[in-house]
Amino acid sequence: MAVSDDVRSLSQLDFIFLGQQMGLTGSGQTTWYKGRLQQANDGTWIFRSISLDGTVVGVQLGPIAGSWTSSESVGTGIQVQVPVATAGLGGLLVITFILAQSLPQELT
Repeated sequence: MAVSDDVRSLSQLDFIFLGQQMGLTGSGQTTWYKGRLQQANDGTWIFRSISLDGTVVGVQLGPIAGSWTSSESVGTGIQVQVPVATAGLGGLLVITFILAQSLPQELT
């Protein structure tokens, strides 16, 4: 499927997981949040967390861009990768947001 189709499929689920991965190579530690993917009125995409303790995490992902990629497998379901690169100390800091239908197996 196309990335836009995968994003729409994730937005129709009751909840998804958003991973935030940071590192100089994009392969650093990953923090996971549970929430919903929504499309804003201007067509951009937003992740809003679901938390029982009242904390809120919101991520403005922006419009689907050419750098977004997606994949699907039996074990993990749909995953969309949203890379964001910025100049950091000592090199290029890569932040990747991962929209996932399910958590990685090692966390469950």
